[in-house]
Amino acid sequence: MITFDYQHFIMKILKRILLLLFLILIVFLLYIEIGGTYILNNDAKRTITFNIRSSRKLPKNITSFYNTIYKNSLSKNSWDFFLTTSSQKDCPCYQMTHRIMPQLNIKNTSALDYILVTRYIEHNFSQNDCLNYNLKSFNFLENRKGIETVSKSLFNKPIENLHLIEVAEIFSIYEHPLKYNQNRNPENSKKRIEQFYQLYLENLEK
Repeated sequence: MITFDYQHFIMKILKRILLLLFLILIVFLLYIEIGGTYILNNDAKRTITFNIRSSRKLPKNITSFYNTIYKNSLSKNSWDFFLTTSSQKDCPCYQMTHRIMPQLNIKNTSALDYILVTRYIEHNFSQNDCLNYNLKSFNFLENRKGIETVSKSLFNKPIENLHLIEVAEIFSIYEHPLKYNQNRNPENSKKRIEQFYQLYLENLEK
């Protein structure tokens, strides 16, 4: 008499389901890695390339300060931020995606589109490139667009000549230009500048 082994049958089905789920996961991860190439048309790709290539390379005092307060963020990619407790806002290329997305004419953008574009940018450019673009295009308010403009406005000097405490002030405004504006909120501004400066010194020693 032939008996039907239900347990063996169920295990076989479960293995097939798990294999299918694994394959779906692999396909999804591959889509995240290369999907940006397909959702971006040639004009959008040229827009990204032009904006990055036309952004002046930041001097070391700026990139070093950023990479120290947002620890090693310039050597990471968006996966490091998505899969850890680190804030995605610390990822320059993710920030760039949010700033440049309106220029790319992607219809009905979703959260996934932002991830796809971020990965496309990271495959073709570095976090340093993205930071260059972000600081060049950022609106520091009071008719001060870009880090060079705000540096001249605040300190009357080029960014490569800024002292650490001055760089800390610029990054405090970059974090929140209204909340940490010295003219409007001098106490908040002073406190945040000091926090950035101390964080830089602490991380430098680690």
